[in-house]
Order: sequence, then structure tokens, then C-alpha cells
Amino acid sequence: MAEEMFCPKCGTKVKVGEVFCPNCGSKLNQTAEASVSNEKNEAKNTISNESDQKLQRSATAQPKKPLNKNLLIALAAVLVVLVGGYLGLKDYYQPQKQLDRIISALGDSDKNLAKYVKTDDPTLQNKLTEKNLKPTQKYFESNRQDLAELKSSLQQGSEYNNTYSIEQSGNAWLFFPRYKMNVKAAYVTLSSNHAGVAFYQDGKKIWTTTSGSYSKKVGPLFPGKYTFKSVGKISGRKLVNTSTNTLTSGAQDVSLKLRIATFTIKGSQGADVYLNGKKAGKLDNEGKLKFKDYPISNDLKAYIAIKVSGQTLKSSSVDIKDRLAYGYSDITPAFKGVVSKSDAEELLGSAFSGAESGTEDSSTADLFVGQENNSSYNDLLKFYDSFKTNDNVEDYTAEVSKINSVTPAGKNKATVSYSVKYTFNNTGDSGDSTKVQQFTYPNAEIVKQNGDYKIKTIGVTNSADWEKNYSNDD
Repeated sequence: MAEEMFCPKCGTKVKVGEVFCPNCGSKLNQTAEASVSNEKNEAKNTISNESDQKLQRSATAQPKKPLNKNLLIALAAVLVVLVGGYLGLKDYYQPQKQLDRIISALGDSDKNLAKYVKTDDPTLQNKLTEKNLKPTQKYFESNRQDLAELKSSLQQGSEYNNTYSIEQSGNAWLFFPRYKMNVKAAYVTLSSNHAGVAFYQDGKKIWTTTSGSYSKKVGPLFPGKYTFKSVGKISGRKLVNTSTNTLTSGAQDVSLKLRIATFTIKGSQGADVYLNGKKAGKLDNEGKLKFKDYPISNDLKAYIAIKVSGQTLKSSSVDIKDRLAYGYSDITPAFKGVVSKSDAEELLGSAFSGAESGTEDSSTADLFVGQENNSSYNDLLKFYDSFKTNDNVEDYTAEVSKINSVTPAGKNKATVSYSVKYTFNNTGDSGDSTKVQQFTYPNAEIVKQNGDYKIKTIGVTNSADWEKNYSNDD
């Protein structure tokens, strides 16, 4: 386009570089310069346009602006919480940890066990409350060994006592299996022997017997420790029978008959007698306390207590109902580690009879603390040797005739009062005769060592209780 030019005056086409128009003679310099200027401007515009396009292309190629940092931090925090929450829940709902929480609640009556328990019995399921599970917790709370055995069984996937098992019960947070302890229902039938007898379950009255029915089926109940009681009047006298029972699954019978019996508690003179934890009297000078026509309950237990060296020693507890059932009306509660009368009689009898043979019977020394080094053992040998050197004594016998008392003297030791009857067959110038004497040894000591009773001392005797002489010539 720059190669063609026209005269601005007449419009005739002219060549580039001409000064005057060949047609009209007008001077063409300004036009040429204008044309050249136009060409320059066009070039500049072209360059400018190209530059603008380059700038536009350069601007288009720049990277996008980064996302908001606070948003990224928030997203990261949410991700951490979600991952942490998942891992925490996964750990919390581990089967072993769920079982540990169940066992912990089972052995602590202050905890809520209900959320860990289920049952297949629909009626019992409706009774699934924290309160109704207290008997279950109270039993395992006081029987830790059974609780440990229950845990072991559940860990192995086994049923315990045909009553408790572990089962999956849905899922927690959709992903984690939830486990609960399945418990089978227990039923109990209470019975009495009279009409008008009120039955109580853990202090709450539940039924009264009638002339047509002396029994009542109770349940379903959660297994555990329950106290049942019957209260009624017989011949105008109020009688009570209490029975504490551990119920397992299935049906059980509990007899709450109202009855009375006569029995005697025996033991150390002056000892206090307790019936069901309440002081009921003292043993007299003969070590006895008699109870006549006393109401007998299933839970009636007795023990005696005695003070020794400023400490109170308690005997083992005795079940009165069981002793009476076996025909025993004389009941002697025993102190743990303290020799009984029958064992004391056998031990002392063996010592006296064995010592007659002297040191030839080495087994006799084993009955004493310290064996051959025991002073009482050696005194007994000397005592018998004195008879052997007595020319008037032809032969003799010694017999432990009676154990008068056994008094606890501390842990695993007792003071024993016993009597020995000596019989001497004598010979002399006046003829043959027999002398019988009884001596009481009031303070022998018998201890328990390594599971065996041993004689520490045989005690000291003074004058004979009595003596009898017989002439063999009559």
C-alpha cells in the first residue's frame, strides 16, 4: 500500500518519490512526507500491537494465585481430628478392652453394669436396669476368684457356669463391633411350712403364704447374691428365717421354714459368743452357753472370741443349721491353727505312752518342738526312769484320761489343760498292791509348725487330784 500514491489536488496516481503532480503540477512533498509519516505510524502501530499481544500472552501465562492459608490449616486440622478420632475409637473398642471394662463394672457395685449386659429372656430384658444388676455385682465384688475365672472363660469364648457368655451386640460408630455380656435368667421357688408367712426379697415384701399354698416362684432374676426372708408367728411367737443365696441360671429352691431348736456353744471359759455377728452371751465356768428353743434360720452362724495378751482372737464361723442337721446339739467353734480337743488328746497320749520306752522309741521325740533337745521331752524320760529304778514298782501305765480345756494363746498356739491317770502295780513286804492316781497338767503348750501340731511343754503338775489304793491279796 505504501507504493501507490495520489495527488491530493486532482487525485491523479503518482509515483513514489515524485515532487510535482504530472497532471496538475501541484507539489507533492507534504503528501510524500505524510505518506512516509503514515508508514512510520503504521509500523509503530504494528509494533505496538505486537507488543500488546505479547504482553497479553505473557499475562495469560502467569500461574494462579495460591489458596487461602487459613483454609488449608483448617482442612488439615479436620483431617487430623478425623484420623485421630478413628484411631482412638478403634483402640477403645478393641475386644479385649471392652471385656476389661465389663469385668471392671462387674466387680464394682458403684459402676453402671447395665450398659454392658444383654439377655435372651425378653421379660428379664425389660428389667435390665442398673439397680436390678446390683445382686450380680455384689456377688463378684466379694468373690474375686470367681470373677477371675469368669474373665478367663470369656476370653476363651467359653460360657461360664452355664450363665455368662460374651456376644457381639451391633456396632459402635458403624465400624466397630460392640460386645456385651449375655446373662441367662434365674428363677427361685421360696417355700415355708405355715400360712400367713411373709416372704421378703432383699428387704422388700413380695408375697404371703396362704392355707392353700406355702410356696412362691420368683423370677426371672439376674443371677447373683440375694437375701430372702420369711417372717411369721407360731404359737404367738414371732419367728424369722433368713437365707442368703447365690443364684445362677435356671430354677432353684430355697426353704424358709420357721423352726426352733436347742443347742449349746462350747469353748474357752469366759469367751464371748456371737450369733450372726451379734454378741449373744459368754461361756460359763465350764465353757458352755445353752440356747433353748432358739429360732433357726438358714443363715444362722456362730463364732466365739477371746482376748489374749490384749488382742481379740476370733474362732472360725460355724453353720448352726448344718450342725443340727447332722445331729449335733453341742457345737464347738474352732480357732484357726489351734489344736482341737481330740487332736490334743491323741498327741499327748502318744507322747506319754511313747516315752515309757525311753530313747529307744525315737519317734516320740518328733512329737515335741526341738525333738531330743526339748526340755519337757527329757523331763518325761527322767520321770519314767525313776519308776524303773524303783524296786517296789513292778510295772506301770500312764493314760491321758481327759482334755479339760483348750485355750487359744495366739496365732497357731494354745494352752491345754489335761489329766493323766497313772496306774502302778507295786510289790513289797506287805504284799502286792495297785495304786491309781490322777494328776492335772493345767498349762501345756501345743503349737502348729509346718502343718503339724507339736508339744512345746507338757506343763507342770503338783499334787494328785485323787488317789486310790487296792490290795491284790484280798
